[in-house]
Amino acid sequence: MNIAKKHTLLLIDDKPANLIALKSILESPDRTIITCNSGNEGLQILLKEKISLILVDVQMPEMDGYEFVEITKQHPSTASIPTLFVTAISNEDKYINKAYELGAIDFLFKPLNTEITRKKVESFLKIWDYDQELKRLNEKLVAKNGELEQFANIIAHDLKTPLNNIKSLVEFIEEEHLLDLKEEATDLFDMVKSSAMTMSKLIDDLLHYSKNVENNEGKESLNILNEVNTVIKLINPNNDIKINKLNLNHNISFQSVPFKQIIQNLLSNAIKYNDKQITEITISYDDALLQIAISDNGPGIPESQAEKIFQMFYTLGQSSRGDSGTGIGLNLVRKLAERNDAKVHFNSNYKEGSEFIISELKPA
Repeated sequence: MNIAKKHTLLLIDDKPANLIALKSILESPDRTIITCNSGNEGLQILLKEKISLILVDVQMPEMDGYEFVEITKQHPSTASIPTLFVTAISNEDKYINKAYELGAIDFLFKPLNTEITRKKVESFLKIWDYDQELKRLNEKLVAKNGELEQFANIIAHDLKTPLNNIKSLVEFIEEEHLLDLKEEATDLFDMVKSSAMTMSKLIDDLLHYSKNVENNEGKESLNILNEVNTVIKLINPNNDIKINKLNLNHNISFQSVPFKQIIQNLLSNAIKYNDKQITEITISYDDALLQIAISDNGPGIPESQAEKIFQMFYTLGQSSRGDSGTGIGLNLVRKLAERNDAKVHFNSNYKEGSEFIISELKPA
């Protein structure tokens, strides 16, 4: 019986032996695997094939992996394809940061660990599936909010239940066989639990996204200062976080819950990705320009990523606190602002950290 091919993977490496080894690890009846020996050849393939995941070697002649990814992220048709770097280069921060800045989603280090390689590929193919399904739904259900919400609830139930079961089973095995487990097995169990938690958070974010992007009713007069104070109480920042509030005692016309969600997301990102000993955030309102600015003293965002960060599932990698996002939050922020006739953008001219602007706010 022939099994329908669900995913097409593109493997790029200038050494044929590496391609053979990687292909043997990833082969599956429901996958088509295309291999090529250069970045230029890979770009030609992307013009013809619908690719679910790219695995590209970093060190190649003529066009290295970094250059290849930079080109793919500049074109709308290929920008959202998840990309894994396969490399023998040291896993120093400078190499990893460069990859994340370009838009790669993760690394596989040579010599490849078969189990880790398979798990990572499976995880990112699942994310690709969710992205494709969401795109199909958005095309079909533009005016059918109820069906979209129903679908999201089904996803949340059907996917989170087995994920929770996996996490519970792994914890049970660890508890029952703690003394028998080797260090390598313990590390693999930790990876499984971490992947389950990441996928669970992704599902929660997708559910929240589907519930919030469609409704455009219920605007009311909001006091910016009161709303910001409410959000800060929810976030409950630590003593190492300083939040300055400037000229916020003004009223705007906005939906209450979406406004809080926008502020909470931008504040949470400013905290999560900050790399300083004391995190300092400033929230200010310009009543002449009718805009709110949220700035921080963090590491900043490369100008080349200023617009990409609003794309669905696009992330800048791991935060300085060790966790990472799902790439849904800023996309949701922009959608919620647009539903209230406002705009959100990243201020690429801000040089001391990051600054996001919520503009075209209507006074109440």
